[in-house]
Amino acid sequence: MQTKRLLFSILFTFGLFQALQAQYITPGNNLSLTLDQLVSSSGGVVVFNDGTYFINNTLTVSATDTLRINEPATIRTASGIRLEVNGTIISDPTSGQVLFSAIDTTSASTNFKGFRFDDSPGNVFRNTIVTHGGGLQLISSEVLFEFCTFRKNGSSNVSAVITYSSCSPVIQNCEFFENARSAIGSGANVSGSPHILYNSIINNTTDNSNRPQINIGPGATDTLYIIGNYIEGFYNNAGGIGLSNLLSTGNTKAVVKDNYVVNNRYGYAQIGSNISSVITDNVFLDNNIQDQPNLGGSGINFQASGTGNTAIVRRNIISGNLWGITIQGVAQPNLGTAGDSGGNVFYENGNTGAIYALYNNTALPVDAIGNYWGTNDPIEAENFIFHQTDQASLGLVSYLPILILEPLIQSFGFLVSDNPSFATDVFGTIDQQNHTIEIILPAGTEVTSLIPQIGLSLGVITNPEGGIETDFSAPVSYDVITPHGENTTYIVNVTVEALTFTVSFNITSIEGLPVSDASILFNGTNYPAGVYVFENLLAGTYSYEVAHPLYNSASGIIEVIDQNISIDVALIPLSYSITFEVTDNNGNDISDASITFDGTTYPAGIYLFENVLPGMYNYSVSRSGYATYDGSVTIIDQNITVDVVIQMLVYNLTFTIIDDSGNPLEAAEVILQNVGSQSTDVSGIVIFDELLSGNYTYDVSKSGYLAVNGTAQIVDANVNITVILQIISSLDDNIFSNIRLFPNPTSDYIILQGLPEGVNRIRIVELNGKNLIQLLKPESGKRIALTGLPTGSYFIVIEHNNAEKAILFQKQ
Repeated sequence: MQTKRLLFSILFTFGLFQALQAQYITPGNNLSLTLDQLVSSSGGVVVFNDGTYFINNTLTVSATDTLRINEPATIRTASGIRLEVNGTIISDPTSGQVLFSAIDTTSASTNFKGFRFDDSPGNVFRNTIVTHGGGLQLISSEVLFEFCTFRKNGSSNVSAVITYSSCSPVIQNCEFFENARSAIGSGANVSGSPHILYNSIINNTTDNSNRPQINIGPGATDTLYIIGNYIEGFYNNAGGIGLSNLLSTGNTKAVVKDNYVVNNRYGYAQIGSNISSVITDNVFLDNNIQDQPNLGGSGINFQASGTGNTAIVRRNIISGNLWGITIQGVAQPNLGTAGDSGGNVFYENGNTGAIYALYNNTALPVDAIGNYWGTNDPIEAENFIFHQTDQASLGLVSYLPILILEPLIQSFGFLVSDNPSFATDVFGTIDQQNHTIEIILPAGTEVTSLIPQIGLSLGVITNPEGGIETDFSAPVSYDVITPHGENTTYIVNVTVEALTFTVSFNITSIEGLPVSDASILFNGTNYPAGVYVFENLLAGTYSYEVAHPLYNSASGIIEVIDQNISIDVALIPLSYSITFEVTDNNGNDISDASITFDGTTYPAGIYLFENVLPGMYNYSVSRSGYATYDGSVTIIDQNITVDVVIQMLVYNLTFTIIDDSGNPLEAAEVILQNVGSQSTDVSGIVIFDELLSGNYTYDVSKSGYLAVNGTAQIVDANVNITVILQIISSLDDNIFSNIRLFPNPTSDYIILQGLPEGVNRIRIVELNGKNLIQLLKPESGKRIALTGLPTGSYFIVIEHNNAEKAILFQKQ
């Protein structure tokens, strides 16, 4: 096995040696190539082994061709070999990273030589690492570098990791660590306006040459941008940012903003002519590591031998440098005017025991109004500015009024970006007199690890700092300190709102129908009708009463503990009583009428109806002998009494008096007991009207005729009675005077008492004279059966010799 491994190693080395004897140039046919395709087509210039691509000799991507690296890859290039790009490289893996490095990384001498881009369009390096190379040279090429890392690259190819000429690369969110020369640079006689944005540039220029970590030559026609970069030095000859136009090439325009430049030989140097810049919101801190004031150490340096080195310098912090700002030659920056204050903060800049915030080493005047010079005392500030008052040949610095810094917290809050659990940014209320800050946070907020942001004047600091996790479960003290040592302590109190809950009511009738306009007295407060939801309630006990004009009130107690509550309330309608007072048409009380109310008939004498809901109800009042009274009653919001007058029922009792031949008898007298008497008309008729139901005894008589008596029964209709009068014979009528008939009315039988001697027979006849029953020689006092006789009125005719007597009776 060891022999086989040795043989493979020999063969591989031999193959690699053979591959090194050639180079590969892509066809230039507008091809889109991958590394694997280069392995197949490059004749050994590109090989793949054990997960790594090896480039063994010069690889040229021809114009119109594109090398695409869309997957993570490791590419190692032989010592001294440079990748030539006339076409395009797109190194943009969908995940992971691409690594370009040397095959042998043991020393700078074995690095690969790097990249050269010539008239190369549309290049993209994203999520790509370049290490142990000779740098990237961009000539008239278009390149985007984003999220890339450049470390430990040498200078065998160019003088900076990325060196551009006649182009304007975009370099953003990249990292440059421990490279031999500058991270980014250009030549003195070529132009370009790169965008250098939000990069970390740390400890570059490891050869400790006199080069800044960003070393920019003249700009192109558009503006170059150096924004948001962190630039930290280590090697004492290396500066932070250098912008130069030594040959007065074109007109350089630059924006230098939001950079943090720390621990370099100098912070920012703007050297040459035809440069105009805007330098704002940067921090130039402790750029003093060479510690030789005669050789550098400025936070910012302006130097020009020709005209046109100008700058607008605003709101920068310049601290801990050997010099704050130095101005040399004929440079003329603007550090603030009466209409546009500088807002720059200078403190603790100096050397050899003296403070030098601003050193105007030119004969030109300098505007520097509205800056802080390390003191709030304008007289003392003069001591920190070297200008005409110190040496007559120098230009005068106009610096009054100065910017005053006070140890005040201007804002204190928690931002959503720092505290993702927050729904919105929350800021405190600051009491500047008592130096307290009160912040109220929503219920349920966890306060043991919050990140505050503290608003301060530029240059003012706090201890502890803002932007770090802090426990606010107890008051937190913040010492606010100005650069000149003035101090104030603020106490921050964070209060978490108590949890609140919602109580909602679902109000219905007992039938389940919604009631939308009830009023609720909730916890002692009356709310408008229809307000059923009560929010922002603390845990606790609450009383309520639900009221509505049509319903009985409902009340109760709610205990809110740890959640929202929904209360169902079914309202019982208000009920009332109805009392009936029943009289007849004569005003007499009737106590035994029967009432049918809302479809239900109640026993006689029930006149009070309770628990009646609002509404309209039908009723009827009836009693025997009276007309039924129908009506309706409406209940709204009170008990009511209904007066009902029922009319007594009356009927007509009509008598038709005829003789036994059927002829009407005029002037016959009809006496109705307890009513009165009337005489018949020519038709033999007499009418008694408005008679109540009941039994009426009558007597009918007419001269020359036998009298007839009887009983008329009125039930529920008019009654017609025909009476036949018999002509009196010559026999004395007194023989019939003692005859009595009973019972009358009757149902089964009748009895005749007082019959005289010599009665021949008796007959029962209909009113029309038709004989129905006859008995011969009847006996007084004996029952006469009426079996089979229909209900109705009949005469019983008693015959005595030639005389007769007819008596009317009723069969029921």
